[in-house]
Amino acid sequence: MSVTASSPAPVAAQKATPSYVQKPNQDDKTKTLEEIEAKMEKIRPRLNAVREAIASVTQKAEADPRTALRKRLGELREKQAENKRGKQVKIDQLTALNNSLKKKIADLKSTQDKLPFKTIDAVEAQIVKLERQLESGSIKLVEEKRILQEISVLKKAKKTVEASQAQQIAIDADKAAIAALKETIDDQAAKALSAEYNTIQAQVDEISKAKDEVWKKRNDLFDERTRLQKELDELYQRKKAVNDEYFAALRDYNKFQQDLQVRKREEYNAKKQQELEEKRLAIAKEERELAEIPAYSNEIVTCESVYKYLLSFSTDEKRIAEAAAIGATAVEAPKANVRQVDTTANVPTGVMLAKKADKVEEVFFAGKSKKNKGPKEKKVEVNSFKLPLAVLEQLVDLKVVVPTSTADLEKTLDALAEKRDYFKANQEKVTAENKRKAEERIAKLTISEETTEEEIKA
Repeated sequence: MSVTASSPAPVAAQKATPSYVQKPNQDDKTKTLEEIEAKMEKIRPRLNAVREAIASVTQKAEADPRTALRKRLGELREKQAENKRGKQVKIDQLTALNNSLKKKIADLKSTQDKLPFKTIDAVEAQIVKLERQLESGSIKLVEEKRILQEISVLKKAKKTVEASQAQQIAIDADKAAIAALKETIDDQAAKALSAEYNTIQAQVDEISKAKDEVWKKRNDLFDERTRLQKELDELYQRKKAVNDEYFAALRDYNKFQQDLQVRKREEYNAKKQQELEEKRLAIAKEERELAEIPAYSNEIVTCESVYKYLLSFSTDEKRIAEAAAIGATAVEAPKANVRQVDTTANVPTGVMLAKKADKVEEVFFAGKSKKNKGPKEKKVEVNSFKLPLAVLEQLVDLKVVVPTSTADLEKTLDALAEKRDYFKANQEKVTAENKRKAEERIAKLTISEETTEEEIKA
């Protein structure tokens, strides 16, 4: 992940600020509850009085003389039911006898309708009459056959008449049984039970009428108790509602305060995050700018500066001519688009331009130390030339051997030229590597509130 030097990340959109939630007033709640409680205190004594009156009326109602009378009515009902069950058996028997009697009468009538004679005597008398006609001998043969056939029919009918007489006897027996059952059903015991029952029921009705007035009063008391209890319940609900409203408002207020703190903390964190992001982008920009500086720029400038300075002590004409030619080419060549490096800290001002006679320099002797008259100076003797301290430091920084004689001067110049050529040859490669490393550092860069400048550079 790379960081670009684009505009800073926008701060998260701020939430719309809700309207201010006011903290509920506990004193107002307490005052309202006290008013409700005062009303409840007025209702409670009245409700208790009604309850006591209901208890008194109920106690009187429980002492009811109808209890014994109703018990006797129950006994009478049981006896009547028992009699009724016995009577029902008889009624069922009577019904069965009546049905049987009706059937027998119908059957007898049907049989009698088919017979010319109703009794056996009448049949026998007719048979005797016809036999006498046959014995007289004065009838024709055809008439004789007819009489014989009629006698035969009458003999058969005699049996049917005998059966019908038996049916009549059964009918008479059923009628007698029915009459006996009717006498047993209409008994005096059942009438006595019914009369006692009606008398007791009349007493119960009279007592009930008196009790109705008591129960009416009791019901009125119940209605009054219900009304007072309803008023008390409404006050309880009002009291609960006041508490619920207060605590709900208190919860809303606390939530508003919590949300407000969260919103402030989010705004603070967003601001800090923006600041850290801006800081990170600034560091990334600085890293890239530093990476854009060509590698070894200071080293190359130092090499060339020290080389030109030491070249002024050289007697090698060829080397001097080459340096002059290179200098002329460098003047004509267009300036490279690189960031200029301040080299004043490495090479003293005027090292190449100022003459040695124009200034007093602090130098070191490289060789035997000698005491001279005049001001004390730190010197390094290199045959016919002296080296400033700054040049010596630059040679040490470049890891080039400091010349201690004229013979060493050419070696030092060769080493400086070799160093310069090495730096120039590897400048582009090392610059690209610096850019790559800079991007790696930028990709890993994470800024926190506690991050210090030293930690960032590390």
